[in-house]
Amino acid sequence: MAKRKRSIGELISSFVFFFGGLWLILEGKNLYSEGALLKSVLVFLGGTMSVTAAFRFQIQRLFDGKND
Repeated sequence: MAKRKRSIGELISSFVFFFGGLWLILEGKNLYSEGALLKSVLVFLGGTMSVTAAFRFQIQRLFDGKND
């Protein structure tokens, strides 16, 4: 498998996904402590998905050879 160089745009979007996800996870924790259970779960879930999206290229590399 040839190693592909990532563009600046891909790196920027990965950083935004990562730090935005961390922010959402912290906001979900704050909402939970305030008693807004449903809202906190949804915000925390969104943050978790965003952090996962930051690692989308590494996840893709894990599953590249699995479908053969």
